[in-house]
Amino acid sequence: MPYDSQRRNKFGPQRGPWPDDGWTGWWGDEPPFHTPVFVLTHHPRPPLAMAGGTTFHFLDATPAEALRQAREAADSLDVRIGGGPTTVHEFLAADLIDHLHVVVVPIILGRGVRLWDGLEGVEKRFAVESVTTPSGVTHLTFTRS
Repeated sequence: MPYDSQRRNKFGPQRGPWPDDGWTGWWGDEPPFHTPVFVLTHHPRPPLAMAGGTTFHFLDATPAEALRQAREAADSLDVRIGGGPTTVHEFLAADLIDHLHVVVVPIILGRGVRLWDGLEGVEKRFAVESVTTPSGVTHLTFTRS
C-alpha cells in the first residue's frame, strides 16, 4: 500500500516497530473517543484500554478489513474514519467513504502527504459542496451520489 510509514501518525509520532508499549497516544489518560478505536499500522501491538471506554486496537489490515471490524464493534451505529491524508486516501481508493469533510486552511505547514494523488475521477462518485469562510478557510463536503 502507498504511504506505509504514515498509517499511525494520528496515534503517535513513532515509525517502524514500537520501541515499547509505553506510548498511549496524544490524548492523555482519558481520550475523547469513548468507543473502540482501530489504528491501522504495519506493527500491531496488544489492545490498549483507556479510561472512559476508549480501547485502541492496532491492526495490520486493509481498509476494508478494518472497516468490517469497526462496523462489528459499532453494532449498527455509524462508523467514523479519522486520520490524516494517508488513511483517508486508502479508504477513498478502496471506495469505502460515504461522506467526507475536508478543511483547507490557507497556510503551508511543510511538504505533507498529497491526498488526491492517484484518485483521478473520485469526485464523480460524490456530490461536492464548497463553502469558504471570511478567514479564507474552505470546507469541502463530499457526499456519495
